[in-house]
Amino acid sequence: MVKRKYVYNPKTLSYDPIKPHFFDYVKIGMGFIVLSLMLAIGIVISFSSVYDTPEEAQLKRKNTQLQELLQSNQQQLEDLCVSLNEVQQKDDQLYRILLGEDPLPQNIRLAGIGGAHIATNNEFSFSSYDVNKANARIAVQSASFDELTYLALKQQKEIESQPKIFPLHEKDLIRFASKFGYRIHPIFKIRKLHKGVDLSAKTGTLVYATASGKVIIACNAHDGYGNKIVIDHGNGYKTVYAHLNKINVKVGQEVQLASIIGQVGNTGRSVAPHLHYEVRVNNQPVDPVDYFYRDFSDSEFDALIALAN
Repeated sequence: MVKRKYVYNPKTLSYDPIKPHFFDYVKIGMGFIVLSLMLAIGIVISFSSVYDTPEEAQLKRKNTQLQELLQSNQQQLEDLCVSLNEVQQKDDQLYRILLGEDPLPQNIRLAGIGGAHIATNNEFSFSSYDVNKANARIAVQSASFDELTYLALKQQKEIESQPKIFPLHEKDLIRFASKFGYRIHPIFKIRKLHKGVDLSAKTGTLVYATASGKVIIACNAHDGYGNKIVIDHGNGYKTVYAHLNKINVKVGQEVQLASIIGQVGNTGRSVAPHLHYEVRVNNQPVDPVDYFYRDFSDSEFDALIALAN
């Protein structure tokens, strides 16, 4: 509403009203519009500070979901690191010790990623740094397991190649006629290295392979051993069975542990029925006694023979 103005009239000695100008109405209208806009803006600002727009509400929901997912991933990463620490501890303190290997140095365990990531109060500790560090540690552990698997398989083959059992049935053994080492030769009467052990038994007593392998000699080579068998067990291990009465295998034949390969005899340079038995490691003779496992009962040894034959 336009404010009414008056002017003094000296003729009538009174105040006459002044007729409002058009621009006065314009000013009043503009003021009203400005005031309305300011009021509207104030209402919008007040409303927006209390209530979210649909877009804002959706973004807040997504933000909450992402925070929950991030916290879940962080917890999973922490659990993974705990499990990884346990595996690495077993790797160093159990598996490597059993396989005769030294523990991995810490700098290798960490794959060259050292230190710790320090998160601020406004930051999740879960980060790409933590993920990369965990992945690097897993890669190192995987490589360690590959190495240990290789060593375990190598040792398994080594164990499988080693002679293990007595070449005769215990009940068939009469006595140890001669041990490994230097002795006076029974025929030549000179001091000479005896490369194996002599096991006295009756002619025809069965002789057994002391480990699995491949027959590489099965004949009388006229070298003093008489009828002899040589078996290659792999990994540098060979066994020799000499002075046999009968050979039951052929060159190239694969034999199993406790397979019947021949019979005790008195062929070659021998003064009585016996089995001359040798163990060679990388073609060097060693004491066969170190490779005798004689704790089998008769029934257990019979079961082993039955399994092989």
